[in-house]
Amino acid sequence: MSSVRHALQHLRLGFNDEALNTTLLQNYLEGVSAVAHCLPSDSEKFSIYRNAVEVLYETMCDPLVSKQWRYTCLDNLYKPLLKAERYACNESDRIALARIKIDMQLLVPHFL
Repeated sequence: MSSVRHALQHLRLGFNDEALNTTLLQNYLEGVSAVAHCLPSDSEKFSIYRNAVEVLYETMCDPLVSKQWRYTCLDNLYKPLLKAERYACNESDRIALARIKIDMQLLVPHFL
């Protein structure tokens, strides 16, 4: 769990080394999946994946983070998003994800 927190702290900032960033992002997403796998209920798993989606979304919206790192986060956002959709248990979970998707639809054209 501490390695996931460590990766999260560095994930938000990004580094200049692209290879390190990619490894960091992979480790973070694998750590999130490992933590979620250990949780008993789907609602807890949903919360873990939703948090990962929000972290990647916040990172790609941050103008102080390098553009390349923002693109990398955008490219990998689908992974926790699909898993969050899988574990959405009720209507409020689905609405929360729908809001994130709407925000993304407005934001993504700025990246293209």
